[in-house]
Amino acid sequence: MRFDNQLRHALHIIDAYQGDLPLHVWLKNYFREHKQMGARDRRLQSDMVYAYYRLGHALKHLSTADRLLAGFFLCNDEHSDLLRHFRPAWDPTAPLTEKIAFFQRQPESTAFRVTDIFPWPEDLSPGIDHETFCLSFLRQPDLYLRIRPGHKDAVLEKLRTVPHEFLPPVTVRLPNGVKVEDYFIPDREIVIQDYSSQQVAQFLQSTRAPRSFWDTCAASGGKSILAHDLYPDMLLTVSDIRESILLNLRTRFRAAGIENYDSFLIDLAIQSPPNQTAGADLVLSDVPCTGSGTWSRTPEQLYFFRQGKLLHYSELQKKILRHVVPYLALDASLIYCTCSVFKKENEGIVAFIRDDLGLSLHRSSPIEGYRYRADTLFAARFSVNYDSPSSASA
Repeated sequence: MRFDNQLRHALHIIDAYQGDLPLHVWLKNYFREHKQMGARDRRLQSDMVYAYYRLGHALKHLSTADRLLAGFFLCNDEHSDLLRHFRPAWDPTAPLTEKIAFFQRQPESTAFRVTDIFPWPEDLSPGIDHETFCLSFLRQPDLYLRIRPGHKDAVLEKLRTVPHEFLPPVTVRLPNGVKVEDYFIPDREIVIQDYSSQQVAQFLQSTRAPRSFWDTCAASGGKSILAHDLYPDMLLTVSDIRESILLNLRTRFRAAGIENYDSFLIDLAIQSPPNQTAGADLVLSDVPCTGSGTWSRTPEQLYFFRQGKLLHYSELQKKILRHVVPYLALDASLIYCTCSVFKKENEGIVAFIRDDLGLSLHRSSPIEGYRYRADTLFAARFSVNYDSPSSASA
């Protein structure tokens, strides 16, 4: 009866959830209204529901219950009393490749193809391996930290008793569930920042230190702190469409020891920036996008995604860039960045910046986090006056 109730609750959640809020927010509200569930049951419900959405668009011919159990089997690595009860022959501790092969031999799931999870291979940026990318949805990405300058020894010492992997020069990889706040004040010694976001540093770096930096769509501000750590003497400017973001950035910058910066509220899709950004010689446009490169963290977005959204975001990106590019200084660099895997938001916008806005492409590339249990991003670097032939490098 206990297992039947657990499955029934998970099915109720899936039936009630319509994708109108991020799943983690919706679940928090749901559990607040169902206080009879203990912590163990809440965790099991969350794991089952997330596993259901991790299957993306695969196995939609199955009943919700069968699809939920299939997802839980493929995404869960530990023995489960729930699976022993409903599917005693299924061993979730087997390697993923063996589980997939076993699952495909079951009568109800012979039609299972990993590549159905993300069923738009023709829309992917070139170079992204479709099958490997689809497999990444069956695992939650890891937790990554970036060690700030001057703190490496102290950070690694504090983590001495915590399972971790140090990825030189400044990255730490941790299992999900580690409470970073128990060891650090975030943004002071470390920044909680996905591995791929850290790789944007390769696009920000230059042989000439910039005098000023403008983060046009600052969001959580992690890349602004990254840029500051690369070039601490430059004037930092951040902007965003949301006032709450800028308020949060003040708190983050205070913890990071960043005092010399400007900030302003703006909707760059409909208006030009104020004069204080004129002449910025390093500009980052980490634009709003589908977020498809982060969907292994938020698999419900994959499940509910409809391709019509692509046109909305690509047009929005063009509107923002039309207002940003005129404010670049001569010889300035523009870093265009998305957390998308769709070529319409990546290479398509690169072509727009080069051909319609007249900038010279220096390099562009997907940042393939799906190979490292991390997010997948895209970045491109342009120059206002770059004399070498335009080229894209993977």
